[in-house]
Amino acid sequence: MLSRFPDPIDPDRIDIRLRPDADHVPAEVLDAYGLAGADVSRLKTGSFNIHFKVESDQGTFDLRRSNRPVDRSNLLYEAELLAHLRANNFNLAPELVNTVAGESNVWTAETGWTLFRWISGGEPGVESRVTDDRIEDAARTLAAFHFATVDFAPYAKRGDIPIFALAEDWNYRWAKRSLDLADLLGPEGRDLREMALQAATEIESVDLSALARICCHADYRLRNLRFSGNRVSAVLDLDTSIISTRLLDLGCAVTRFSPLGADPQADVIAGSRFLHAYNSSSPLTEYEWQVLPIFIRWRLIRDVTIYYDQWWLKVREVCTKLFSGAADEIAHLARCQTAD
Repeated sequence: MLSRFPDPIDPDRIDIRLRPDADHVPAEVLDAYGLAGADVSRLKTGSFNIHFKVESDQGTFDLRRSNRPVDRSNLLYEAELLAHLRANNFNLAPELVNTVAGESNVWTAETGWTLFRWISGGEPGVESRVTDDRIEDAARTLAAFHFATVDFAPYAKRGDIPIFALAEDWNYRWAKRSLDLADLLGPEGRDLREMALQAATEIESVDLSALARICCHADYRLRNLRFSGNRVSAVLDLDTSIISTRLLDLGCAVTRFSPLGADPQADVIAGSRFLHAYNSSSPLTEYEWQVLPIFIRWRLIRDVTIYYDQWWLKVREVCTKLFSGAADEIAHLARCQTAD
């Protein structure tokens, strides 16, 4: 998604996907990995970053050019997480390849570069037909991811750019950002204003200290998974992972796994199926059940606010349904299934 209003936090920032050198990989980057002379081709992905396929006599790799502001701690944080996941037997995440000098990333003037081993096979989630079995396995996989990160204590600090908005930051910074976006949208943003103010009030009422903190994926959805049959074979795009309550992930996931389409859906049946399967693997506490509908409503408004563009017009109807009872129905139906 490239057509955005100027970001009020960094209005002069240029999306690297729009740069004239977007298809170019500097020789110094390939040299750092000992891949001089390798064949390089840009991949067509829906990623916010730029990915290249690198083929050499050493194997095939995925080289990512980060589209985040230059903050080394962001990518160092991700590298720590990937190592932690493998050490805790979660082997579905990408495998990072260090440079010849043993570094986890290469830095150029405007960005950071990361090399991963090529993941062969598996059906991209964004192209997958959504089935009950796939919904349930995706939920169990998220529970396994959360279990593996319970004791994750990174040395690097996650950088503070829009994509990392947390519930605890909402009322101090992000609610205003959503109101600014509503103003830019004019009459089309009136509903956004009302829902953002409601979300701010609801989040303020949550006792965040009563919610356990783990490392969340932060963008867990079909496009970031691969499937082999009905089983998840890979979990991708962990560069926005962040320590928070697991409701940050669940609030997103229950709207992102639906046969109705790839965009978020207020699909009560699919959402409750995902939540029930997750809870069967990793039971929610009484308080998490109580406040989960708040996070389902807030999470989509959060994503709209982060994008800061006209995506709101595509998801306004879904947001309206979530704020009009669908979020509560998802949690209620999943709980009833658990009780049965």
